Amino acid sequence: MKNPNAKESDVITQTDWRLQGQDWLREELLRYERYAPVRQGSEHDHCEFCWIPFRTRELPGTAREGYVTQDRRWICDPCYEDFKLMFEWVLET
Repeated sequence: MKNPNAKESDVITQTDWRLQGQDWLREELLRYERYAPVRQGSEHDHCEFCWIPFRTRELPGTAREGYVTQDRRWICDPCYEDFKLMFEWVLET
């Protein structure tokens, strides 16, 4: 059943440009944290959907925190909100 309060523009469809075969992220366990590179000297990582860079310092057009999988795949806040129902993510508590 469609949410009567949702605007048509808020509904994410399979044709969204950010969907590029990330089905392996379905039902992943995620936790919210500040970005930290896995390897010393690594400059940044990207959101698995929109490719916004995650960095340790604040720069325009980047994210400093977001949702991360156990194998260190990052999802930015807007993409998490847009795809959380579609991908049925589980948040670590």
